[in-house]
Amino acid sequence: MNAHQVLATVAVSDFAASSAWYARLFGRAPDNRPNASCAEWQIAKSTTIQVLPRKVDQPNRAGWASVGIIVDDLDEVLAGLQGRQIDAASPQAATHFMRFVPVSDPDGNMVTFVESTTG
Repeated sequence: MNAHQVLATVAVSDFAASSAWYARLFGRAPDNRPNASCAEWQIAKSTTIQVLPRKVDQPNRAGWASVGIIVDDLDEVLAGLQGRQIDAASPQAATHFMRFVPVSDPDGNMVTFVESTTG
């Protein structure tokens, strides 16, 4: 399989509050609003994070997403998050070659920033 784009969808219980949180997380307003209940941020050339309200018939859907974002400079990302009032712990070492920092949105969906520590 050859994929050309990745679209990660995150279900949230309060669309307005979560959209504001993701705008702070990414440091900008959504890149696309296909309709009143969808906000999208293109975070890489072919990668988009989409925030949608949970479906009424699936009340437990919000809070179960986990998105990993590979970054070049984790310390720079953390400084930006801190400046935008996003709480993040200190980086953790996953292996000798990777470190990461998970953050969670208001529903508990996890967004993890990962950096390779190899040159």
